[in-house]
Amino acid sequence: MNQIIENELDKIIRYSEKHGQKFTREKAFDFLTIQYFCYQTSQIEKIWFDIENDNFTDGKDDGGIDFAFFDEEDGKVIIGQNKLSETVDRNKAVSELNKTIKTLKDFEKKRVQDYNSRVRKNVQNALDRLTDETIGNIEVVFFHISKFDEKKTRECLLDQDTVSNIEFLDEKSLEELILKIKSDIQLVPQHKFNLDESKNYLEYTNNNKEGVIVNINSTSLIDAYNKYNSEGLFNLNIRRYIRSKTVDDGINQTLNKDRENFWFLNNGLTIACEDFQLDGNVLKLFNFSIVNGGQTTTLISNYKGSNTEEFFVPCKIVKSTVSLTDSERMNFFNNIAEATNSQKPIQPRDLKSNSPEMIQLQQLLEQKEIFLEIKRGISAPKKFKKKIRNDDLAQILFSFVNQKPGTARSNKKSLFSVNKNYISIFRRNYIKESSQASFLYDLIDLNERFNTISSTLKGVEKNALNSEEMNVFSNGKMIIFAILGLFYRLVNHDLDRNELLNQPSLVEEHDFIYASFISNYKKDDIEEILENLIIEITSILTDCYKTEFENNKVTSISNFFKTDKKYTDIIIPFIIKRYRIETRWIEFISPYKELLLRK
Repeated sequence: MNQIIENELDKIIRYSEKHGQKFTREKAFDFLTIQYFCYQTSQIEKIWFDIENDNFTDGKDDGGIDFAFFDEEDGKVIIGQNKLSETVDRNKAVSELNKTIKTLKDFEKKRVQDYNSRVRKNVQNALDRLTDETIGNIEVVFFHISKFDEKKTRECLLDQDTVSNIEFLDEKSLEELILKIKSDIQLVPQHKFNLDESKNYLEYTNNNKEGVIVNINSTSLIDAYNKYNSEGLFNLNIRRYIRSKTVDDGINQTLNKDRENFWFLNNGLTIACEDFQLDGNVLKLFNFSIVNGGQTTTLISNYKGSNTEEFFVPCKIVKSTVSLTDSERMNFFNNIAEATNSQKPIQPRDLKSNSPEMIQLQQLLEQKEIFLEIKRGISAPKKFKKKIRNDDLAQILFSFVNQKPGTARSNKKSLFSVNKNYISIFRRNYIKESSQASFLYDLIDLNERFNTISSTLKGVEKNALNSEEMNVFSNGKMIIFAILGLFYRLVNHDLDRNELLNQPSLVEEHDFIYASFISNYKKDDIEEILENLIIEITSILTDCYKTEFENNKVTSISNFFKTDKKYTDIIIPFIIKRYRIETRWIEFISPYKELLLRK
């Protein structure tokens, strides 16, 4: 097996020993695929708890499902089937995948009693996060290290309508994914490409950029792939590693039978570089990376058919004509990558990235050394003490302020695509109203502290929560922020508990009062107090969930936390009833009251 994959498996096994376990290589392979394909990180320690508790399902009676993962970015469920064996043939792959599809069919029909508890919990949690707009968006990925005909395997599968897509990732593809994620931004130092003919290019220049469009010979493109595939050729391609059957089949069909028309049928490549030189029919590139066209390049270079005829690929070359610092250079490359990578789906948040309110908000937070990421692919400079993505900020605001944690969790895209939601979150007077700005700083600080507490609670030695409470906590961040927002109103007497019991929807109708709160607390035990409050809220939510589950009103934690209606109609009344007696409420809230009092 590939040495890179072997090294990663060894690392996971060593880390498992720190948790009092000794993973087999098969189980380590399960963790490896989740780590790199789903979480896209080289730091296994940061996501260990989430994989073990929320994703991993492999074992007896797993129904052919080794993991389940909900991809928030694309609003889809990813189901993994892993085979760490070199003896898997087509028949075995078909059998395993048909088993996986049958299991998903059983979940659709609520026939899940024969599956292990991990499968029932984690698969149901993932499926329950699909919204009305994304229902049925399920991708099955088969990870393997064997050699079999993937196309014929796909053709033999049954009931493929149960899922939206079936993908295969072999040993080489997994290696490429690992290398891409582990590597620092490394560029190809130099390479020569052969062109169709001398002086056949289109050039364009402005004040700070220069570019040419040329036609690259397929053989020299394959040569670059073979030499630099794992050494920077795609390091600036910001597109997530996803293979599309439709696109792949189209390119392969052209490679097989219509190479003379490849130039007309393909969008070609975009390459960002520090410098280029044209010398007759030779293009020399220096410190470069393909920023768009990775899929095209990979398919051309890995083509295994019999057609060896050379052809030409359209290619745009871009460089900066002004001197750049290292940071400016990477921003330049990232901007080119972001602008040209048309295969990466445009998200609603992308369409707002250049809006005046987003830029102003970024500048406002910068004054407090908080980096607001408003464009994907732009990393926070080291000078910033805190950082937060604009979609994460939208989620916690919509939960804490708007009291809609179900929407914040299950339909994050709507916070940018639904105009009413977007206006209520971002088009406020954060710039002009100091009280609103102070509130925003404190909410981001609360988020940072929550994330730290989350890491602590998920640590090896911390046992403040039992397994059921941990399941609630892992899925309940938005609900917890909504409850913190509820308590914020109650301790500041914006709402009356008795009125709220009779009319829980008041939390949505009430005009929110923005002001500083957590920064007003000056004692040095803030982390301990906040952690205790979060643990208390988690315990309350667990009791509420158990009641609903035992009465067959919910199917999973995700289902329980999915909608705003369940929060308003079930969770809020449960909390108010528990602390309806004034002395009980005072006893509960007194240790935490100062954290939420505003000035």
